[in-house]
Amino acid sequence: MFRRRRRGDEASTPDHGPEPVEDSGAAPETVGKSDRSSGPYDAAEVDLDDARRGRIDLGGLLIKPVAGMKMQLQVDKRSGNATSVVLTVDEAAVQLVAVAAPRSSGLWEQTRLQIAEDAKRRGGRHEEAPGPFGTEMRIVVPVQSPEGKQVLQPSRVSGIDGPRWMLRATFLGKATTDASVFQQLAALVRQVVVVRGSGPMPPGDVIILKPPPDSQTGAGDGEPLQA
Repeated sequence: MFRRRRRGDEASTPDHGPEPVEDSGAAPETVGKSDRSSGPYDAAEVDLDDARRGRIDLGGLLIKPVAGMKMQLQVDKRSGNATSVVLTVDEAAVQLVAVAAPRSSGLWEQTRLQIAEDAKRRGGRHEEAPGPFGTEMRIVVPVQSPEGKQVLQPSRVSGIDGPRWMLRATFLGKATTDASVFQQLAALVRQVVVVRGSGPMPPGDVIILKPPPDSQTGAGDGEPLQA
């Protein structure tokens, strides 16, 4: 009931976020200027046992399902590790990938430059605009359709800097053209809890994901999980 998709393959209103745990009194780490006032959350900001109840546990990410949601893990062919997850609701989707970041600063500003360079290299266009999590990138690049035709694919990319991590959310499909659909998926992203772990990680390294404990897995086998 759960499908792991290899990289390169064709690609109800949530409730309030988990209750923050009490402040320990420690000075907060300096992070970027992303708006996380109502999520997504760091594992240290919530009661993890409570957060896991009603969420899909992917190891590095806890996902709050919504009605009709389908989910696919994407696997890096070289390492065999699951590096991102795609959440699809009807004709809209959001791809989530979390990476380690420096303790004293965020990665989103640097990542925006990389996204802009990649869009230009691919013959596309880009612009920065305000979004629900801060500055977002709006991209249009040429891609090949399943029928072999070249078409333009729009996307909206948000980068959310957290404590020692960055969550990158790429909105696709109807989420790029319908404001209400976009807001539905943005609300879903706000429900995410990032579980980075306490070990050292070079900035930019992907926080590895794994299938839920009760899922049946196999590269390319089975159907996407439906909520």
